[in-house]
Amino acid sequence: MKMTFIIEWFRPIAITAVYFIAEDNNTDVYSFFHILGPWIVAIMGFSVAFEGLCLGKEAAGKIGYRSDRPYQVQSALCNLAIAIVAVFVFFSNLGSMADVTITLVMLVFFSLSAFNHLLTALIQHNFKPVNLLRPLMTVVLLFLLVPPLLSVLS
Repeated sequence: MKMTFIIEWFRPIAITAVYFIAEDNNTDVYSFFHILGPWIVAIMGFSVAFEGLCLGKEAAGKIGYRSDRPYQVQSALCNLAIAIVAVFVFFSNLGSMADVTITLVMLVFFSLSAFNHLLTALIQHNFKPVNLLRPLMTVVLLFLLVPPLLSVLS
């Protein structure tokens, strides 16, 4: 079984587990989001970084992109940096605004990335399932994270 296939399934399974852990440890919206936000950011960031750094050619192929190693490595390192900061934010207890900020960084990045995947589908006719799933999964992340994020901000 290809490692990229495993990673594709790891993400939603891990995010679901984090959601239930956050729900189980939920005393208020702040503690709920303190678990949910940074850990989803870490899951997404580390898995995308691993794919880009270690499985670059295979990861690009499954999406229908050509493998452009320098750009791919740069993008992977950006995701790695975001994931490392998310773990730092979680363990440092910097407060809910730090949780919101790192989560927003990830959501903005993945929203822009989803738009890019949608454009490649429409303009370049890249209808590979994984390419089409990127925008859909981003919408799922937005529906999962934006309501508690807004609750923390209010």
